[in-house]
Amino acid sequence: MKALWRALSLSTLVVQLSCASLPWSPFDSEARTEARIFEAVERVWVDDLPGAQKRISDVLEDAPGNPAALVVQACLFLEQGDLEAATRTVARLDAVAPRQPETHILQELLEERRRTPVPGWSESMRRAWVDAGAPDLEKEGLATNLTPRTVPLSPTVWENTRSAEERFIAMLADGGTEDQERWLADHLSELQDRGLMFSALEYFQPREDRPPEVRARARQVLRKRLAPLAAVETRESELPLMLLLVDTSLEAPLTQEEMAALERLASLPLYTGTPMSQLYADAERRLRASGVTHPGAGPFMAAVMSIHTAAPFWLLKRVDVTKDRLSAEERMRLGRSVWTLGGRVASGPTLLEHQLGFRLMEQGAELMGDEAQRALAASELRQGEAIRTASNQILITRWPLPSLFREWMKESVAHEWEHLGRLVEP
Repeated sequence: MKALWRALSLSTLVVQLSCASLPWSPFDSEARTEARIFEAVERVWVDDLPGAQKRISDVLEDAPGNPAALVVQACLFLEQGDLEAATRTVARLDAVAPRQPETHILQELLEERRRTPVPGWSESMRRAWVDAGAPDLEKEGLATNLTPRTVPLSPTVWENTRSAEERFIAMLADGGTEDQERWLADHLSELQDRGLMFSALEYFQPREDRPPEVRARARQVLRKRLAPLAAVETRESELPLMLLLVDTSLEAPLTQEEMAALERLASLPLYTGTPMSQLYADAERRLRASGVTHPGAGPFMAAVMSIHTAAPFWLLKRVDVTKDRLSAEERMRLGRSVWTLGGRVASGPTLLEHQLGFRLMEQGAELMGDEAQRALAASELRQGEAIRTASNQILITRWPLPSLFREWMKESVAHEWEHLGRLVEP
């Protein structure tokens, strides 16, 4: 369930990283060449540019026309600001792979960097990709996988600290093992940060591949700790909505009491008060303090996993099984609550929040019989889907340009909807 909705979000980048695997088998020369290219790429992503340059130069001595190796070398020169060397490499690439999307994008990117030789990559890459025809690099690009593997952070964190909060951040970044879950469930009283307690409540939702008793016990502890905080919350609906719906059946119609509670929550002015940029900064700070020298995409994943999307999704499902059981007046009242709560969710800066929020607004408009509002929400959902598709097609993780990736993440966590929305601008 959560994976379905997270596929619409910032985690697209992280999923591309975390799904990366060795793109080679060690039993033939072509595979060994790919392995050596991959080693160079991994050196790039840990900021060992001299090591990467040495490895890719060795590859090109043996295979001077290898397109993937030329892409990596061009990116290395770009990363170091050597536009002339990059130009020579891209010319070699054009000679062996003139119709490849990467060739066109690198040519355009070089032109962009010459026109605007100032720090900053995102806009230059966007323009280069659009000028190249906005290709789908997953389907049309070079076969060699240039996306690095993620390195688990938890072993370092768990060795260096016994802090429950720091260890939980690493679990959010890595996914968490069964043993780690059991340890955290026994140390939930040590979580003091409200946001982390909330994230833990969502983290411990039932999963078929994990022991249900551990997760049920953890949710019980967390609900008791969070309930007093929700009782005094007068501005944000996120936590009270979660506590209202947690551990309820998705197949159960909403009760009259729950619908009355939704009306009260819809009157609150905000959905959440914690910006994505703060979640990212906090995760990065905690991971570095725990001895992680190269956190990579870890803070990004931890921040994405701290966007609490379970409650809006549950609300969608519960409303769906309730709507045909209501009187006309009840449909109108519930529709207004769902529309308003959806608007609060959609005001968040991420694509995930936008899509979830407008799906609730579409559902609320349908309940109210308001075709104009339903059409507005449907239009926003189509725009969001176009942005998600474009984000997948540009495939930022394919480019061994760490400074580009860091800038792309920074702009995404600041306001993903605005940042990625530029990919589909006319």
